[in-house]
Amino acid sequence: MGKASSNKKVARAAGIGGGRSHRRNTPWGYFAIIAVIVVLGLVGTVTSRDHRLAEIRKAGTGIPPTVGTKWYEGYAVYECGKFLPPISSANSPEGIHTTKPGDGIIYIAPTVKDSAGKNATLGKFASAVGMKLNAAELQVPGGKLYLDGDSCEGKPGHVYVMHFAYPGAPGQLYNGDTKPKNGKPAQLPKLNPTDVPLGDQEFVTIAFVPADDASKIPQPPASVAKALALLGQSSSTTTTTVPATKPATTTVPATTSPTTTVAPKSSTTVKG
Repeated sequence: MGKASSNKKVARAAGIGGGRSHRRNTPWGYFAIIAVIVVLGLVGTVTSRDHRLAEIRKAGTGIPPTVGTKWYEGYAVYECGKFLPPISSANSPEGIHTTKPGDGIIYIAPTVKDSAGKNATLGKFASAVGMKLNAAELQVPGGKLYLDGDSCEGKPGHVYVMHFAYPGAPGQLYNGDTKPKNGKPAQLPKLNPTDVPLGDQEFVTIAFVPADDASKIPQPPASVAKALALLGQSSSTTTTTVPATKPATTTVPATTSPTTTVAPKSSTTVKG
C-alpha cells in the first residue's frame, strides 16, 4: 500500500507538471495563421470590390450612378502639406456639384446620360465648380495655379488623386503623368485625375505634393466624414419615415366626431 500510494503521488505530480508546461506553450503559430487569414480576407474584399466597380464602369451606360441616382462622396484639396477650404459653388449643369457654402461633399445626382455611369468622374465635378484639374496642373477657383514640377515645400510637386473606399481604408493613388520620375518609370496607375470615377459614401483627396509625399496624402478632414455620414443617415431616414405619416391622416376625422357630440350634452345639463 505504501508503494502504491507513492506511485500515485508521483503520477499526480507528473500530471500537474505536464498541465503547467502545456499551459505555458501558447500556440503562437496558430494565432499567426488566423491573423494572416483575416488580413488576406480584408485585402481580398477591398480588391474584389475595386475590381468589380472597375468592371461595372467599363460596361457602358445604364450602370450606376444612373439618371435620378443620389450619391454623396467626400472630397478635399490638399496642397503642399495643408488642406484648402471646401469649394463653394451652387453650379449644377449636369447634376454633379457641391454646395454653397461648401461642405466638402460631391453631390452626385446625374440629370443627363453624359454625367451618369462611367461618365460620372472627378473631371465632371472639377468642370462644374470651375477647378482646373489634369495630370499637369491644379487650381481651385480663385487659388494659385500649380504646374507639374513647381516648387512645393522645396521639392518639385506633382498632381495626384488619392481614393479611399471607406473611412480609414488604405488609399489608392492615381497620377496621369506617364513621364519617368527621378529617372525611374512611373509605377502609379496611368489614370488621369479627371477620369477617376466617383462613388457613393467614398472619399477622394486631390493633391499637389512632392513625389516622396504622395503615399502620405491624407483622407479628407473629419468634418467632411461627419457631413458625409449625416447625409447618409438623412437619406435612409427619409425613405423609412414617409410611409409612417400616412396612417396618421386617417385617424384625424375619427377624433373630430366625438368632440362635436359631447359639446351639446354638456351645455344642456348646465341650463337645467
